[in-house]
Amino acid sequence: MLEKIDVTPTWGEFGRMYTRLAESQEVKAIRELRSEVAKAMAAAEALKAVQQSFTEEQHSIAANVMAVELTKQGY
Repeated sequence: MLEKIDVTPTWGEFGRMYTRLAESQEVKAIRELRSEVAKAMAAAEALKAVQQSFTEEQHSIAANVMAVELTKQGY
């Protein structure tokens, strides 16, 4: 059986890549990524909408993931 390796970037890795493209004025590449940025912003709003219903454990998981992803982007 052949194992599959997921090489999809996390949103933090995507954010770092997108920022670098923007800073180097790679306009064509940035335009191609618009739908991905839209998904990230929609996901952020969805998280915001449901976070008040989270348990303490869910809050902790979300906070840890956010910290990891922000670190990937240099924050």
